[in-house]
Amino acid sequence: MSGLTRFRPAIVLPRCLVLLLAGLALCRGAWAAEADGRKPEGRMIANTVADARYGPHPRNLLDFYQAESERPTPVLIFFHGGGFVGGDKRIAALNPLVVQSILSGISVVSANYRFIRGPQGEPFPGPMHDGARVVQFVRSKAGEWKLDPERIALSGGSAGACMSMWIAMHDDMADADSDDPVARLSTRVSCVVAYGGQSCLDPKWIVENIGGNPSIHPSLRPFYGVQSQEELATPKMQAVVRDASAINHASKDDPPMYLVYGTPLAGTPLPPDTSIGTSIHHALFGKLVKDKYDELGITCLLRYKGHTPEQSEIEFLKEQFKLER
Repeated sequence: MSGLTRFRPAIVLPRCLVLLLAGLALCRGAWAAEADGRKPEGRMIANTVADARYGPHPRNLLDFYQAESERPTPVLIFFHGGGFVGGDKRIAALNPLVVQSILSGISVVSANYRFIRGPQGEPFPGPMHDGARVVQFVRSKAGEWKLDPERIALSGGSAGACMSMWIAMHDDMADADSDDPVARLSTRVSCVVAYGGQSCLDPKWIVENIGGNPSIHPSLRPFYGVQSQEELATPKMQAVVRDASAINHASKDDPPMYLVYGTPLAGTPLPPDTSIGTSIHHALFGKLVKDKYDELGITCLLRYKGHTPEQSEIEFLKEQFKLER
């Protein structure tokens, strides 16, 4: 086991850490609240490896939670939400899908990534490239951490869901000519379970189709590294907008997805006084993917207010990983 401690569901964390994580869930918005109003389960888990460094940036750290298994396990990579300006990997300890995954024999990695604001912030594609690097790093650890490098899924809430969809639909970012062996590994994944994610980050499309507050979200301009909507409308920045929108990378070889949203599909475009939290996590982002995936012949399950697929998220993961249900 290379000195790793297997997952023990009975571990109880210190009260101070419980309070910290609970506060993060409330302040940053756990994926369940962002997606469909459900609260995180009360159960918490302990990581096997904490703060493993996967890159040079101070926030390039991840935690590893190892599932009990005699064989190499599939792995779920989780990215926290927070509008690309906040959040922390430790929220995974409260995440229902993370807990269910580990109890089902699926190991978990929860990663931090660069923010888009602050002295060490970097706009797009910084955070997305960090996420892709996490996939490569996890593959590089397959032997040491007893993982199956061919069974990797992505998950996250809000910004983390946006990242997950972008990485999954993007062409492989492996660099075969790199001197770094990790960079030569594939960024492709088996499937995605995303909560309240944005499949399109084109302000014009969002305002015309989803509606809501014309400013869309406070993170929009810093995400692109611009000061105004006018700057964002230049030809140079429009090319960046197209690249940043996951839906523009969709192709027939993309992995299946299970997308969850807490809003109904009806009622768009939303009125300008709609809360940003509602509009930026709207189910229409999911329908955009569902329609494209249907056209490409790829599985996409879409859950939103008023519609729940027969299959649950954990059942979907087990099926994609070919585990016993």
